[in-house]
Amino acid sequence: MQDDSYHHIDAKILDKNADLVFNIFSMVEDNGENRYVLYASKEPRYRDKVRELLQSSDFMEELYIHEDDLVLYFEHATDSLRDYVVNSDATPEKKMAKVYDLSRDVTHQFFEANSSPEILRGSGQVVDLMEKCLENNQLGFYGLTKIMEKDYYTYTHSINVGLYCMSFALKIGMPADEVHELGLGGMLHDVGKSRIPMEIINKKGALTEEEFQTIKNHTDNGMEVIRELGCYGEKVIQMVGQHHEKYNGEGYHQGLAGEDISLFARICKLTDVYDALTTRRSYKKALKTLEALTIMKSQMGHEFDPKLLHSFILMMGPEA
Repeated sequence: MQDDSYHHIDAKILDKNADLVFNIFSMVEDNGENRYVLYASKEPRYRDKVRELLQSSDFMEELYIHEDDLVLYFEHATDSLRDYVVNSDATPEKKMAKVYDLSRDVTHQFFEANSSPEILRGSGQVVDLMEKCLENNQLGFYGLTKIMEKDYYTYTHSINVGLYCMSFALKIGMPADEVHELGLGGMLHDVGKSRIPMEIINKKGALTEEEFQTIKNHTDNGMEVIRELGCYGEKVIQMVGQHHEKYNGEGYHQGLAGEDISLFARICKLTDVYDALTTRRSYKKALKTLEALTIMKSQMGHEFDPKLLHSFILMMGPEA
C-alpha cells in the first residue's frame, strides 16, 4: 500500500551546498509493500555527511519528503533557484526552464497529490522568478513555447497560462505590479478544479450535463480557495472567478459582458483558450499557432475582448 503522506521531489532542484531543513527519504520494497526510510537527515550533526552525499556522483534522484515539509521544500527550492536566476550566466531559456520545473512541481503537488493549499502561498515568489527570466523580453512567445509542457495537464496548463499572461502584459506595456498579478492569477486560475473529482477532470469522452455543471463550479470553488488563503488581492480573485465569462455575456457564472469583466480576466480568457488549443490531449492533437488563432478569431471571436484579441493575434501570429 502506498503511503500518501510522502511526496516525490525533484532532486535536481535541491541546493546541494545548503544545509537541509527537512528530512529526505527513499522508498524501498518490503514484503511487497513500499516503505520509506530516512535517506538524509536535517539534524545539524549530520550536515557535512549529508552535503557530501548530495554532491556525490551516485546521488539518488527518486527521493521523497513527508507532506509536513512540503512548504519548507518549496521555500528551499525557491531560494536556491533565485540565486541561480540572479547570479548565473545561463541563458534566459535555461533559467526559465528551471523555474518552469519548480512551478510544475508546486502545481503538481496541489492538483495531483492533494497537498494543502498552503503550498500556493509561495506562488508569488515563483512568479517573481518568472519575471526575472522575462526581463528585456529576450525570451518572447516563441522562446516560451519551447519550454512549456506540450501535453495538457491541469497543473502544466496553469503555469502556461500564467506565463502567457505575463508575457502578453509585458508586450502591451502594463506596469510591473500588474504583470506580477497577471502571472499569479494565470497560475492560480484553475485552483478550483482541485475540488472536482479527478475522474471528471480527466474524462476522455464527452461530459454529461451533470458533469459539465460540476466542472463549471471550479470558478466559484477557486475564489473560495484563494480567499481562504488570504494572501492574494482582488484582481487575482477576479481572474479566478471570471476567466470563463464571455465578452458577449454568455459565459459563467455571473453572465458578465464586455468591460464588466475585469481586464485581468479578459486577458486570462485569451491565454487560457490559446493554451488549451495548442497542447495535446488524449482525444485531440495540439493545434499549431496559426490554426489556434484562426479558430479564436473566426469561431470564438464573440467570446473575447476584440481589442485584446487583435493585439494577441499580432503578437502570437507569424508577424510577431
